[in-house]
Amino acid sequence: MKKLLGTTALVAAAFATAPAMAADKINMKVGGYFVGAIAAVFDADLGVGAPGGADERTIRFAREAEIHFKGSTTLDNGIEIGVKFELEGGDDQTGAPGGTFDNLDEAYMWVSGAFGEFQFGDQDGVGDQMPIVAPSPFLEHFANDTDLDPIGGIYTAGINTVADFSGDSMKIIYFTPRLAGFQIGLSYAPEPAELSGDETYTDALSGEDAFENTFEAGITWEHGFNGVDLGASFVWVNSDGTIAGTSDIDDWAAGASVGFAGFTVGGAYGQKDSAGLGGEEYKAWDVGVTYGTGPWTFGVEYAEANRDENTTVAGVDEIEESAILAGLAYSLGGGANVSLGYKYGENDTTNREGSALFTEFGVKF
Repeated sequence: MKKLLGTTALVAAAFATAPAMAADKINMKVGGYFVGAIAAVFDADLGVGAPGGADERTIRFAREAEIHFKGSTTLDNGIEIGVKFELEGGDDQTGAPGGTFDNLDEAYMWVSGAFGEFQFGDQDGVGDQMPIVAPSPFLEHFANDTDLDPIGGIYTAGINTVADFSGDSMKIIYFTPRLAGFQIGLSYAPEPAELSGDETYTDALSGEDAFENTFEAGITWEHGFNGVDLGASFVWVNSDGTIAGTSDIDDWAAGASVGFAGFTVGGAYGQKDSAGLGGEEYKAWDVGVTYGTGPWTFGVEYAEANRDENTTVAGVDEIEESAILAGLAYSLGGGANVSLGYKYGENDTTNREGSALFTEFGVKF
């Protein structure tokens, strides 16, 4: 943290010594995306707790949408200052009628120049911004994520190789310039919930959250030669538990990818204290391959998660989950895509499995 503060002081000195005049006002640009999906779900077994072990056949609709407002200006000394706001498309955060809505997803400003880039505000930490994971042909469907899951999160509720513990909480973030293919990122959030949203630094209360002092560090490496693109990433997240029975968080994840002749092969592995149900060890990994030719992209992914020594569910010693995702996507041009896919997932603990055929269609603007 002393190094981060020292770097901040150097940047402040640069502002003080370099004239920053005649910059144009920021003009905001509108962007975002809308992704819709229709799935035909085939559940082989509803598993533990299902009435009579009945099978389920259903059609499901889903969508993910955001509107982005982004703008920047460049000062005479070459330093760029910008802001970005991301509005959610009315997502119900409770899953029930009349539920709460998280209208503002991210809101932050950045300052960038030869020294790198600083970000400040409600923004994902480097644990979420920097990782490499398995590639996918889809816009929002991934084997290791349940944000837009055609078979429902209960089948694969916890497969996630991304160390995203701090979420969009209020934080300060710094990225170094990329040198010899390497870039380092650091982020810090005092109290992820207490000092975010409408809360300000004038709030004198401390210890109101279950966690505080969340530090994140990451490093990525990129290199290309003779038509081959290589990439690697490593991130680490630490957060202090503040109440009785709450353990400190110590998450990490590593990923790598290689691209050549239209193919991209990659994957990731992570261990996360934050994903444990009762202090047990959580491990997840994913691997995938895509092939792109013209407007077409084909791909397949596999992801798996395991929790050992579970202490919260009586009679359950281990939790295992897995998912496979495959399909093809077609770019219509102008940011519009349409795809067709298949997903299968299972949870060995609840003896539940399910599969779905789905189509995904969306536009990014």
